[in-house]
Amino acid sequence: MEREQENDGKEWIAVSVIGRDRPGIIANVSRVLYHNRCSIEELSQTAIRGQFAMILIASIGEGVPVRNLRRDFAELAKDLDLDIHLRQLQSEDMVPFEAGETEPFIIIVRGEDRPGLVYGIAEVLAERGINITNLAARVALVSQKSEYMQVFEVDIPKELDHGLIQEKLRQRGQEMGVSVDLQHRDIFRAINQI
Repeated sequence: MEREQENDGKEWIAVSVIGRDRPGIIANVSRVLYHNRCSIEELSQTAIRGQFAMILIASIGEGVPVRNLRRDFAELAKDLDLDIHLRQLQSEDMVPFEAGETEPFIIIVRGEDRPGLVYGIAEVLAERGINITNLAARVALVSQKSEYMQVFEVDIPKELDHGLIQEKLRQRGQEMGVSVDLQHRDIFRAINQI
């Protein structure tokens, strides 16, 4: 049985879409939402090595059964060979993680690509209750040599010792054969501003 929303009267869904990148995916997904009187509230989309990925949050039009959306997305997934997942949300599901008072930092990891690099850094952060809010990773050509780069955006609780975190990250980087640098986001932006 489909859940009903309680406080604001709106019903909410999260939709994730993954598949081979090509024109028309966003148009088709948004068409299904539009035809079901849904309003896209937030959306993030990217393409990585030919793979399309998108997640969105939408409010459902009044009186529209979620089963209709599930049916329409199932048909679209089959027609376009996509993986589409719809998840109903409660209002409390849309409250961002709150770690108390935090400061935004950027972590840059550089070195030779190998298994476990994301895990190695993410483990150090998770052990200290540090939330990763954004992560990008790719191989880049630097001085005619391929170099693996990760850019983590994190929220570090104010009560944590930033110097100690930097040291733990650098130790982990040495174990993995990569360099790891931690910088306050404001400093990072000031230095890297064009």
